[in-house]
Amino acid sequence: MLASITAYGVGKFIHILAVVLAFGPTYAYPVFAAVAQRVDPRSVPTILRGILKSDLIFVNPGMIVLLLAGIYTQAEGSWDASESWLSVGYLAILILLGMSHLFFRPSTKRALELAERDLRDGGELSADFEAASKRIALGGQVASAIVIVTIFFMVVKP
Repeated sequence: MLASITAYGVGKFIHILAVVLAFGPTYAYPVFAAVAQRVDPRSVPTILRGILKSDLIFVNPGMIVLLLAGIYTQAEGSWDASESWLSVGYLAILILLGMSHLFFRPSTKRALELAERDLRDGGELSADFEAASKRIALGGQVASAIVIVTIFFMVVKP
């Protein structure tokens, strides 16, 4: 028997693909940053530029596609808007969009400025950079938890 491809199925596929493309890369950011800091601090600005570029190409567009595909699949799937798992999804994407634009982007740009200054002036990353890096890491942990909890709600639909 052949599987039937429906508009709803394609919308659901796009929704899930957007999750992978938007948030998948972000789980590697701390690894890249930690390795750069330990192995060759001079590479930290390049890593931070890569993170900023990845956010522009994957994370932010992915979150917009995720939201739009979610709205579409909710409408096509006749889901009741009062279901808790839908509320969690909408709240999560709004929080994550806010974190991206109001916290991560400015914080990463500031960390990049600090790293460039430090490496230009003496070759070692300063306590200011380390503090900025720790704030970004903590924000990343919060964002990761939001993504994980949201995926749980989307799959289990409590």
